[in-house]
Formats: sequence, structure tokens, C-alpha cells
Amino acid sequence: MLKSRVLTSLVLAAVVLAALLLLPPLALTVLLALIFFAVGGWESSALAGLRPLAAIVVWILILALFGAVLLYLLHRPGGEVLVFGVATAGWLLLSAWLVAPGYGRPRGEEFQPIKLLLLGAVLAIGFAAISWLHALDPVWVIYLILVVAAADIGAFFTGSRVGGPRLAPRISPGKTWSGVAGGMVAGVVVAGLAARPFELPLSPGQAALVALALVAVSIAGDLMISLMKRHRQLKDTSALLPGHGGLLDRLDSLGAAAPVFALAIALARGA
Repeated sequence: MLKSRVLTSLVLAAVVLAALLLLPPLALTVLLALIFFAVGGWESSALAGLRPLAAIVVWILILALFGAVLLYLLHRPGGEVLVFGVATAGWLLLSAWLVAPGYGRPRGEEFQPIKLLLLGAVLAIGFAAISWLHALDPVWVIYLILVVAAADIGAFFTGSRVGGPRLAPRISPGKTWSGVAGGMVAGVVVAGLAARPFELPLSPGQAALVALALVAVSIAGDLMISLMKRHRQLKDTSALLPGHGGLLDRLDSLGAAAPVFALAIALARGA
């Protein structure tokens, strides 16, 4: 399992870097659409309990249409702040809900439409944010991935070594508040140190502050997918990536953090 996980990670890293650095914006947008909407749409339909093939195909088409509408809005005056601002507010509210005592526990099948809506928002807005960032500067997407990965690694090692009170025991019993603290520290340090080399329109201090929000919503994205998997009694969203699970298992944190980072960039650029 560990060998396949490491091998998959190396292959993924090489493919992602090559795509981000070598593909022009339009080609990358098309590739992202195939990944987010075809693969992500299929996995999200399973998490939401959408069974008939015809319904899944319709759902994928709706996702693609939503993504196209978002891209159109991003090219309108003030569209970046509107789209990414609403997404950021939604993620911050969801973050509070997921860790609130008594909330986030499985409640049954009646929440399936909400699951589909939330997953669709993560996929479509995440797609639009990454596509928009890549069109501005491909290395900014790499920067975002580094910050999210650093937070994830910091949270894992701190949480496993320190332990302590659990973050959201009904959703993901392994996550602790010490892990959150470790993830925050790692994310802030990497964000601040990398701001200048990656030529962000943010000072190192501003980048560090933005990282606090990035880490918070990345954890929320992880918890949301964990909650939905728990509802469906699934270990992974699919078996697409050996040792890693499915696409949504890898995109949960990044998809949540992308619009928050894009909002910070848009505001810094005076959009």
C-alpha cells in the first residue's frame, strides 16, 4: 500500500507540474474540465446516491454548464471578487458548522440534494479558480498546492505525535485540534517564505495571513468529503488513484482553498 501510494504521488506530481507549466491556458482549462466534471461528477454522484446512468450523465452536463457560467462571470467587471467572495464566505460558514458540537453527524438520506449541491459547488468553483489562476501565472497554482500540501503534512505529523482533543469526532475521529495548529503553522511558514520567490502580488506577511484562511477551508473541504463518505459507508470516493482513493479524496482540500486564494489574488490586483 505504501509503495503504491508513493509511486502514485510521484507520477501525479510529475503530471501536474508538466500540465501546469507546459499547457497554454485554454488547453489546461479543457483538461481541468474533463477531470473535474467527468471524473469528479461521477464520484460526486456516488457520494450523493445518484444511481441511474442517465441521471449521472445529466449531472455531469449540469456541472460543465455551471463551470462555463463561472468562467463567463470571471471575465466580467468585478466578477472575480463576486464569485470567489461568495465561495469564500460559504466555505468559512461551512467550516464553523462542521466543527460545531453536535453538528456534522450522519443524518440519513434526506440530505442527498444538499450533498449534490455542495459537491457541485466544490468542483465547479474549484475548476474556475484554478483555471483563472493558471491564466494569470501557472506558478501561482503551484504555490497554492505547496501551501495546502504543507498544511496537510504539518497537520498529520503534529496530530499523530501530539494528539489531544478531537476536531470533529463524529466526522473524522483521527483529526485533532493539535493537528489543526500544526497545519496552520506549516501552511503559514511555507506561504510566507514562498511569497517572494513565486512573485505573488502579496507581501510575505499578507501571504501568511491568507494562509490561515486557506488552511481553515482546506480542512473544511476534507471534513465535508469525509462526512459524505461516512454517510455512504465508503473508505474512498473511488479506486481511481492506487493508494490514494479517488479524485475527490485528493481534491477536497485544494478545491476548497482555490477560490479563497483566488479572492486574495483578485483583491491584491485591484480586480
